[in-house]
Amino acid sequence: MKKINNLNLLFVVLMVFAVLTILPSSVKGANPPENILPNPYFEEGITGWTIDAARAVLSIDQKEKSPTGTPVMKVTVNAVGAENWEPEVHSPSFNLTMGKTYTYAIFIKAEPDSVRTLGVNFEQLDTWVGMGQEITLTNEWVEYHFTGVWANASSPPAVVIHIGVNLQKDDFWLSYCRVYEGKFVQEEFGEIPQAVDPMPKSAKLASTWGKIKNDA
Repeated sequence: MKKINNLNLLFVVLMVFAVLTILPSSVKGANPPENILPNPYFEEGITGWTIDAARAVLSIDQKEKSPTGTPVMKVTVNAVGAENWEPEVHSPSFNLTMGKTYTYAIFIKAEPDSVRTLGVNFEQLDTWVGMGQEITLTNEWVEYHFTGVWANASSPPAVVIHIGVNLQKDDFWLSYCRVYEGKFVQEEFGEIPQAVDPMPKSAKLASTWGKIKNDA
């Protein structure tokens, strides 16, 4: 009887191992939080994503491979303006609530042999206030993420992910964009570099960002 129980236990262990092996890597570990960003994985092309067409172009890059296995959007920068946000990528809009904690996490890479910076922020439309960080890209895919408490008025107006090119004409690529309530949750896709999450910007800095844009 003891021998039969041991065989049953071995069978169960082998079955669990087999199931975990064939599951997609993105569902291993903790359940991912609800993504509130529309068209976050570019499965609908660039629908909802915008940029100043006079200076840059958004397109789905069929040749570029994301470490997540999802489509990749290329940002081709042809010209820049006088300000860091000219041109600026805007994501599809979503709503945020004052006092709640939110995170964005985005896979981004730059051109080969290129090191460039981007300003990646939560930005409220019309008021132009927000929070975020400056990031430095390389030619390798890295998941950049930022977490902060939304200290501004609740939506409406809606909020977007705003990406300023910082007066640099180098192209860059985006993939697997997430926006959700709560702190950063890492999904498993194998060995992928993770950017360090800095301390959230203060409300003073967020207000300054809005003032700069309104004064421009």
